[in-house]
Amino acid sequence: PSRCMGTHFFSPAHIMQLLENVRASKSSERTIATGMAMGKLISKKALLVGNCDGFVGNRMLAPYASEARQLLEEGASIEQVDRVAESFGMAMGPMALGDLVGLDIFWKQRKAAGDMQKQTKTYMGPYELTDWLCEQGRFGQKTPDASINASGRGIFIHRGRVKHVDPEVLDKIKEIRKTKGVTARHVSDSEIEERLFFPLLNEGFRILDEGHATRSSDIDVVYIFGYGFPAAKGGPMFYAENYVGLPKLLHRLKVHAAQAKQRYTMNKHCLPVDYFEPSPLLIDCVQVDETGLTTKMLAGVPRVDAVLQVRRSGTAYSHL
Repeated sequence: PSRCMGTHFFSPAHIMQLLENVRASKSSERTIATGMAMGKLISKKALLVGNCDGFVGNRMLAPYASEARQLLEEGASIEQVDRVAESFGMAMGPMALGDLVGLDIFWKQRKAAGDMQKQTKTYMGPYELTDWLCEQGRFGQKTPDASINASGRGIFIHRGRVKHVDPEVLDKIKEIRKTKGVTARHVSDSEIEERLFFPLLNEGFRILDEGHATRSSDIDVVYIFGYGFPAAKGGPMFYAENYVGLPKLLHRLKVHAAQAKQRYTMNKHCLPVDYFEPSPLLIDCVQVDETGLTTKMLAGVPRVDAVLQVRRSGTAYSHL
């Protein structure tokens, strides 16, 4: 067991630069060093991560994808959700990404588990729209439909590099709203941006707190090189501290958490989610700032890393 560890390549592996090297519970230091050297040898951006559901990247992506589908049910359009993500700087929006990687991946996992309502750290509801598409055999770009001359069919109808939203998908969204008793409302671009990215940031804090990433910059590297996060924003953890501001992030997470809780407690058709519940590490970072202890931190050290170091050492924050 000491000679075993995991390697998580990203598709297509010969192009994508990121490599998540996974530390197993009994991996020796020599094994880990060998795995990291291997990543460097093949010119990958190799990061050491812990063995949790989805590792770092996919775990953080799950609430992002979940909220994208939830926003559709509440009244946002497919084009609007993807446009907001692209305007933020992502390489593509969450709906286009789903068609690219395949809508069937987690559908098949839930079918194999015998529980179509199952939620984990890597997949969570709402499932109605994508389950319906998978039941029709429409998994995205990899499933052509000769009857309409489509090279791929999922959320979008694809014809080569050109795509447009499938009209049947729009009808299905209306049907889902009716079944759930949801009245479509106007959803602003700013709300979409917060609900897509703030739970993703929050999950990054949780991953750090649980010890599945060593430092905040590791998560930034994962997202820049593996998920198309805009490099100009420095990665999700840098963005959280230097663009959003941790007090604002904490406040808005609490607002969205209350709204999400109201949604799933008042509507039996909605699955419960907890990804808006603020990470204890994030809460500590904000409290340290409010007490003025940030003045004792070393210049250039991200606040989250300084607080994380104190939490891991078990010392008091007064020693920062």
